[in-house]
Amino acid sequence: MKILKLIVHGGEFHADDVMCAAIARVVNPDVQIERVFQAPVCCEEGTVVADIGGGRYDHHQQDAEKRENGDKYAACGLLLRDFWQQIFPDEASYRRFDDEVIRPIELADNGVVLNPFSLAVSSFVPNWDSEETMDQGFEKAVVFVTEFLERQIEIAKSELRARCLVEKALAQSDGNIVILPQFCPWQNTLVPSSARFVIYPSNRGGYNLQTVPEKVNGFIPKESLPEEWLTELPEGCTFVHQARFLAAFDTGEHAVFAARSIMG
Repeated sequence: MKILKLIVHGGEFHADDVMCAAIARVVNPDVQIERVFQAPVCCEEGTVVADIGGGRYDHHQQDAEKRENGDKYAACGLLLRDFWQQIFPDEASYRRFDDEVIRPIELADNGVVLNPFSLAVSSFVPNWDSEETMDQGFEKAVVFVTEFLERQIEIAKSELRARCLVEKALAQSDGNIVILPQFCPWQNTLVPSSARFVIYPSNRGGYNLQTVPEKVNGFIPKESLPEEWLTELPEGCTFVHQARFLAAFDTGEHAVFAARSIMG
């Protein structure tokens, strides 16, 4: 499918229709975006109508589509569901963006609960006494959300590259201590694995030995660094965090030796 033209509603805009425009612009940077007060009856091929008209990408009709948990979709969620493969590098990154960004927009647009992102987009709506037109404000909001979406896409691509690197290091490890050739995001790959420690070059020089938490972004490690390291540093160690999840070493060899001493 291609999006040559996107038609959304005119008047005051919200995060939903603005996100639709951002999605369309990422899929096709040359897309024509039109704001109307009445959806056309017939459209040319390549024209998508969203958030108005009661069609495939609207959610205001009585029989509007709902998610598995019963929450109503909004237009941006319906649109992204059809076009995510032209935007995100894998389904996991699409699902994460859908959960973290799109669903909160839907809850706000469907009158359930507001969220900071929707409020940020609404800040582009011109004040009642502003000389700026609603269309000008809409375009500024679309630029803002498009840049945000493009940044999320780059993050997703970077995380995918990291996953390949970490998976390779994990496959070459003993299953407990994983040694990375360079720092990159590793939690999404190592937390579900048997890995208990990860070692990687520090941007301050030397190497870091870090515990792998039980949950992604969690604080409870699978195995803490020894308590005695707080008072007596192992060979080559220059720093141990008081929470015993991170230690710095002068060389990778010293970091590996220290990690192996914990494992016995």
